[in-house]
Amino acid sequence: MRVTTNSFNNDLRHNISRLAERQLRLQQQISTGQRITTASDDPNAMRRVLDLRNEQGQLKQYQDNISTLRENTNVVYSTVQGLKKLSDRATELAVVADGSKGPSALKAYAKEVDQLLEEAVRLANSKHRNVYIFSGTKGTTKSFEPQRDASTKQITGVSFQGNTSSAKVDVSQHATLEANFSAEGSNGILKTDSSGTDFISSLISLRDNLTTASGNTSSESDKSAALASIKDTIIGNLDKSELNFIDHFSGIGARLARLETSESLTNQQISAITPLISNEMDIDLADTLVRLNEIQNAYTAAL
Repeated sequence: MRVTTNSFNNDLRHNISRLAERQLRLQQQISTGQRITTASDDPNAMRRVLDLRNEQGQLKQYQDNISTLRENTNVVYSTVQGLKKLSDRATELAVVADGSKGPSALKAYAKEVDQLLEEAVRLANSKHRNVYIFSGTKGTTKSFEPQRDASTKQITGVSFQGNTSSAKVDVSQHATLEANFSAEGSNGILKTDSSGTDFISSLISLRDNLTTASGNTSSESDKSAALASIKDTIIGNLDKSELNFIDHFSGIGARLARLETSESLTNQQISAITPLISNEMDIDLADTLVRLNEIQNAYTAAL
């Protein structure tokens, strides 16, 4: 076979170019610390890295979901705690209100209960990050709209504006948690489907009965009936509401514990994936320096 003189020159230029390219690539790897910069460098390794990064991204999203849920749950816990304090005080006033108290004392109790009622409605309409926490999935809608007496401006009732739905949020690959709370419904914070567990209505009834019992225009029979209603019905209803608050404390505590466990596992998984990506992407500095030295010697010799 005939070999032209130009073929030697072409081969030499090709070899020099290839050595320069390999030298540049090794220099880039040393400067960046990464073995792979494009998919063509190592297609199989790049595929493994992309899979690992995708898994890492999912885990970080779970991490963000857990953080958001824990923050919202802590706000709900603090709000329920405030509602329970109101319930405790309302029960105390209902217990001490009897026939031995004079009209002035009963009137003072009625005024205090009216303030407890106002605070209960305010707490029920609490917002966090501009979202109403007790409106279910209707987070932009106020939970309760109060109706007021035209003359006294006192709250005479409330209408629930939210819903009882709850969105589910992923906290791990095979686990979800409900993200929303509702003031009413089968598991309502302030009112449940069970008879008697309507905290705001109980406060309204307590205030109105105390007002009747302390009124100068009320008959003695009306006063006695009002005090009897407090003892026979309202105290029992307040007790049911308090038990409902305590049940929610337990549920919220269990949810926070679950979130803490999920977060711990997610952090461990993210920590385990990070070195796997590093093993695929990062260079062995000592080995790369040796290879660069070899290539530089070969390049010098070729020149």
